[in-house]
Amino acid sequence: MPVLRTDSEVRVEDVHRVLSDALGPSYRVTVMSPTMVKVGRAGVIPSQVEISRSGGMTTFKVHTTGLIVSRLVQVCSVNPRVRRALQEGFPRVA
Repeated sequence: MPVLRTDSEVRVEDVHRVLSDALGPSYRVTVMSPTMVKVGRAGVIPSQVEISRSGGMTTFKVHTTGLIVSRLVQVCSVNPRVRRALQEGFPRVA
């Protein structure tokens, strides 16, 4: 499971905006809770982004869900785009 960190506290609304803007209308970004965002495309089970905050830092964990076939699609297609969008949207993400 890929983990990204930034040295600032990021709100779930900011994550939603960054992912929606970067991924465009072909992806659906949904806030599930104050610590979880789902990202998916039509016909593909969504990936999950878990957001945790501690000590002025934010950690993003990109999870795959569903059956093995859908996980392969997520790992090869959705998850890399989600990671790239987070890295570009929050420049201090490593």
